[in-house]
Amino acid sequence: MRLYWVILCLVYSGSAVSDQKVYRWKDKNGNWVYSDVPKKGSEKVKLSTNMLTMPATDTSILTPNPATPTVTYQAKITAPSDQQTLRENSGSVYVNGLVTPRFANGFQVQLFLNGKATGPKQTTASFALRDVPRGEHKLQMKVFNDKGMLVAQSAVTTFFLHRASLLNR
Repeated sequence: MRLYWVILCLVYSGSAVSDQKVYRWKDKNGNWVYSDVPKKGSEKVKLSTNMLTMPATDTSILTPNPATPTVTYQAKITAPSDQQTLRENSGSVYVNGLVTPRFANGFQVQLFLNGKATGPKQTTASFALRDVPRGEHKLQMKVFNDKGMLVAQSAVTTFFLHRASLLNR
């Protein structure tokens, strides 16, 4: 019922606009003055009855293109290699990774050591770990898109860290 009244009001308001009369005259400063009330010495202005029309808008750009291929990212830890033994008395381990294809702006990489994040997400796939205790450790690299969603993760890489001990003397 409301829709009926809205349509009825729109129809009558359009016809009311076309029936209005406009008058113009010059004031004492020589400026044109327009009004719907006639004044002595005013002249009637002929109004155009053409309603404004707009061309149709192309909405095809709003629908997603199904032909757009989705990119599948892959992550790989390149160093240390799987089952590699490292001898580093300071406990420093340098980890390098590779993401293919090259990831887009806003993507970030995070490294996990033994299932725990080693630090915040970053934009490069090179990491420096400090004070890693001796023994067996597992690394995994995860890639996140600009919305924070996981898009790729590497296989788990196992490495062994040997550090000198006072017990070995």
